[in-house]
Amino acid sequence: MDWNLIGSIFWKFSLGVSLLALTALAGYLCAAVGSLRNSLNSIRNTLNSVENMVNQEIGELITDVDKTVKEVNEELPQLLQNLNGLTASLQGISESEIQPTVHNIQEMSSALNQSIQQLEELVQKVSGFSGQTIEQATFFRNQIAVSLADIVSLWQGIKAGWDSFAAGQSRDSEEDTPTSDAPNE
Repeated sequence: MDWNLIGSIFWKFSLGVSLLALTALAGYLCAAVGSLRNSLNSIRNTLNSVENMVNQEIGELITDVDKTVKEVNEELPQLLQNLNGLTASLQGISESEIQPTVHNIQEMSSALNQSIQQLEELVQKVSGFSGQTIEQATFFRNQIAVSLADIVSLWQGIKAGWDSFAAGQSRDSEEDTPTSDAPNE
């Protein structure tokens, strides 16, 4: 019994089993990466949809509120001017009866100004919230893209290692092929 032949058969059998296991592992990794890729695509699509929806809805709301504030701001000076003229006329008619009414009108004007200022602050807060929401969505989308790039790089490294290993094995098998080792008689 030739121990070299037994050793060679054992080595080749072990290598074959190892290659089958490695092939199964590679298949599993491919399936896992494919599944992860599908999940990441789904998340990216969802984030894009949410971003678009937020942009549309909040953009329309901001536009409407801004338009309303501008209209109120345009009409407010005229309203105040009319109130001042009315106050002067009423003061001329009856100083004692109109004075409390004038005071109430001034308080209402002040309250209206405060409400307009609060409305403008609300518009600014909504604008800031929209910007932060878009920044957060972009940040998460970018984080997912970096993770996907890392997975692809890992796969390319494994593939390059496998190709190098396979090339080395084909060279070793060429060197192990017997060439006229029998002695000449």
